Amino acid sequence: MKTFLSSAVFFICTVTMAQDVAFISAISRTDKGNARQASDKIASLTTLSYRFYKVMEKAADSSYTIIYAPAAISDADLESKSEWDECLYVDFKLQNKLEAKALKFQAIRGKYLDIFPAWKKYFKQKAHIEYTITDPTTREIVDTHYGYRFILKEGDNARIPRWSIINKS
Repeated sequence: MKTFLSSAVFFICTVTMAQDVAFISAISRTDKGNARQASDKIASLTTLSYRFYKVMEKAADSSYTIIYAPAAISDADLESKSEWDECLYVDFKLQNKLEAKALKFQAIRGKYLDIFPAWKKYFKQKAHIEYTITDPTTREIVDTHYGYRFILKEGDNARIPRWSIINKS
């Protein structure tokens, strides 16, 4: 019994140290200003040079998406929707439709090389870029103490290789 208990404590401590709990807590329930700051931090970790493009808010599904475009792509190309698959998206969900203030982190969407740095820094610090892409068992983080569950998921469309960090909490 002592072995089991000490193993459980070690596992819980390892899991909680393996993620940036302060960052996850900050984006789990935030407002529009702080959501933008957190999204800027995520975009700054990417391999490409992204610039803030715009925010899309849809009342129908209570979504709030902050979009970053590669610096080399013009607004005209983005407005023609020809380059949207090159963008980085940080999705939030409005928690209370009446107030429209509280947001909950939903997902980060983009190319694997742009998503992975955020996965490693904020969610699974011991992640390895090559093992994570080839081993699906390394693409989930669960913290029962804080009630977090995040998944790094490959997109369904093989022609457009998109990845997401999804909040399943």
